[in-house]
Amino acid sequence: MNKRMVTGGIFLLLGVLLTLDNLDILRFSLPDYLFGWYTILIVVGIFLSTVREKVGFGITLIIIGGIFLLDEMAYEYYWDFDFRDIFRLWPLVFVAIGVSLITRRNKKDDYEKKSFENEVDFVDELAVFSGAERVVTSKTFKGGKLTSIFGGTELNLINADLDHGTNVLDVFVLFGGCDIRVPADMNVKVKVTAIFGGFSDERKIINENEANTGKELVIKGLVLFGGGEVK
Repeated sequence: MNKRMVTGGIFLLLGVLLTLDNLDILRFSLPDYLFGWYTILIVVGIFLSTVREKVGFGITLIIIGGIFLLDEMAYEYYWDFDFRDIFRLWPLVFVAIGVSLITRRNKKDDYEKKSFENEVDFVDELAVFSGAERVVTSKTFKGGKLTSIFGGTELNLINADLDHGTNVLDVFVLFGGCDIRVPADMNVKVKVTAIFGGFSDERKIINENEANTGKELVIKGLVLFGGGEVK
């Protein structure tokens, strides 16, 4: 709900500002240098370092995208900056250290997270400019995370079963795809927000099984310029 509200709020604000600009009530325009591939790197990096807790990889993408963004801004505003001036950004090392200290968890949290990732009942797959496949045979599957960025992920749950209660699988797709294969009698609810994309349940036959009463898989998340389906 929080991610949906934030995403909806951004689009709402952008739509209102652009409408006011078209009506000549309020002048609003976005600089051309914001519309570049490097901006996508920055957005993805922020998402990975905050939501997905992949701080190292996320900060790397932010730095790479930020350098190219600074170069474009320097050309636009006639700043004295080019790629050779990257060494002038050495104070960002202190920023990285600060972020690391703030986001670092204590040993107990690290141990719990490590144990969480090692369990076969959970998945945490990341595909960036590549593909990732995972086959799960656990009889108490509890969900996890699937991230596809300019790539694709495939999760096979055909021989798996759900744990009792609600099990959440969080999906994030950006210019990619995500396929989830499930048994015909698995209780699946799709609650994915799709923007310039789609995510649907494509199963032709859905069987009912009393043994699965009280078990459900909730697939939620965000799809941007991509797609996904449950098969």
